[in-house]
Amino acid sequence: MKDLTDVIMNPVRQRISQYLILNKTGTVNEIANELSDVPRPSIYRHVKRLLDAELIEVVEEKQIRGVVEKTYSLVHPKTDEFTNSDIALLIQHSLMSIAGNFAQYFKNEKADPVKDMLSVSTSTLLLSDAELMEFFGKIGNVYNEVIQNKPR
Repeated sequence: MKDLTDVIMNPVRQRISQYLILNKTGTVNEIANELSDVPRPSIYRHVKRLLDAELIEVVEEKQIRGVVEKTYSLVHPKTDEFTNSDIALLIQHSLMSIAGNFAQYFKNEKADPVKDMLSVSTSTLLLSDAELMEFFGKIGNVYNEVIQNKPR
């Protein structure tokens, strides 16, 4: 599982996965056009890493001017294959990644957390299962409103 979390926790691979979540499928060219701030060779490298980890799969191949263009989609893992230890490790890696992102942010001399509206919070929520599912639905709606925003 450690190797899998290393694959998942990379910001570029997360953005590639997000692209595939939103668009269902994509070629390297389509992904590279969307992630225009990431060099194309880097996109190829990250796609290969996701493919090797069996997190994405080739769903179509087309011959275009002597080159095979592959279309990728996410592989949807069976959640019952994960143990509690696997999930705990994934959460720990996620938290360490967040801490690393904050550390990287504050290394920049021009970092301005007030201007950038940087914040972190925690809360204890006392909800029934139905209330929690409703809450997740509302959060999902908020994300859906902004998830397709482009870098600016």
